[in-house]
Amino acid sequence: MKKAIIHGDVYLENSVIQNGVVLIEDKKIIAVGDESLLKQHGNIKTIEIIDASNRCVIPGYIDTHVHGGNNYDCNDGTEEAVIRMSEFYRNHGVTAYYPSTSSDPLEKIEKGFAAIRNVMQADNIGIEILGTHMEGPFINKKHKGCQAEEQILPLTDENFKYVERNSDIIKRITLAPEIPENFNRIRELSEIGVVVSIGHSDAVYAEVLKAYHEGATMVTHLYNSMSSIIKNGPYRVTGVLEAALTIDGLYTELIADCKHLPDELMQLAIKCKGVDRIMICSDANRGAGLSAGGTIFTCGQEAIIEDGVAMVPDRSAFASSITPIDQMVRNLINYVGVSRLDVVRMASTTPARMMHVNNRKGSIAPGKDADILLVDNDFNVKTTICRGIVYSVAGGRTK
Repeated sequence: MKKAIIHGDVYLENSVIQNGVVLIEDKKIIAVGDESLLKQHGNIKTIEIIDASNRCVIPGYIDTHVHGGNNYDCNDGTEEAVIRMSEFYRNHGVTAYYPSTSSDPLEKIEKGFAAIRNVMQADNIGIEILGTHMEGPFINKKHKGCQAEEQILPLTDENFKYVERNSDIIKRITLAPEIPENFNRIRELSEIGVVVSIGHSDAVYAEVLKAYHEGATMVTHLYNSMSSIIKNGPYRVTGVLEAALTIDGLYTELIADCKHLPDELMQLAIKCKGVDRIMICSDANRGAGLSAGGTIFTCGQEAIIEDGVAMVPDRSAFASSITPIDQMVRNLINYVGVSRLDVVRMASTTPARMMHVNNRKGSIAPGKDADILLVDNDFNVKTTICRGIVYSVAGGRTK
């Protein structure tokens, strides 16, 4: 049966249709326009109507970097963990995502991959898992952030076997390109369809540029866990941060929880890169969704939840965020001054393009998957539609 979303403001990639109509059949969007579409597509009595009055109709969010939520983590290595965190993020408007592992013994990470693969193949949770993001252990200990230092490794021939065995689901790897073993694998990774992202890195600008020419296409969580300008005698040497802001072809991501970054740094990044090269990522851990503070285990070590963010025990570094993307969208609108249309691009369109799934994800257009959100005027998610299936924000399937 066809579905029609009516009476909402429909957000396209570059414009908004007021009082628009989105027609859905099976899992796909088949038409977008005004109310005349209903008459063009058969008897209106055969179309299920979804009333979006006083709602904005936007594409579902795509989170390319999320470690856990609702007290579950990808490194737990269980299907239950993947299912429960998927349900949590579906309630927060995420219709497709990349569960992200973090530094741990490679055998444990591989167990996490197996659980993610099984849930992907079952494909019965509404939200679509598009693959995994492997953040660590192939990073630089100097910029480890919250990742357990004792688990950080170079991407040697032996360690690369773990990547090869799981190349069916690994879609992105964050690595430090200044480490020779890591750099030597960039071209091979990109050729097999893995997005290579520079992160947790002490590279200088020239090393980032070299990695970019080898096939690296993005930088992980801008400003966080990366080298920046230093003074060497009278000279200034630039790092990953400056490369990310000035190499036009590189994509990057922002953790917009208003904890990791002050508003002005996010504004600077957007002015330098534009919304077509910056995406929002939650980088959230198992603490997302936990109402109380306390201690959690993430990225191979303990972290403390305090003041709306997770930190390592000595409070010297953040330990991922505990904020889902829907709140980050509201932060960018309300505090950073980004337009609604641009924020939607950063949460949906840009990540789809970066991860090469924009042929079917990331915007409301005919032929795309029917991944759609109904949000109120404050951009609170009221309804999540995953490939044509309607879910309430409480998690239940309604249609």
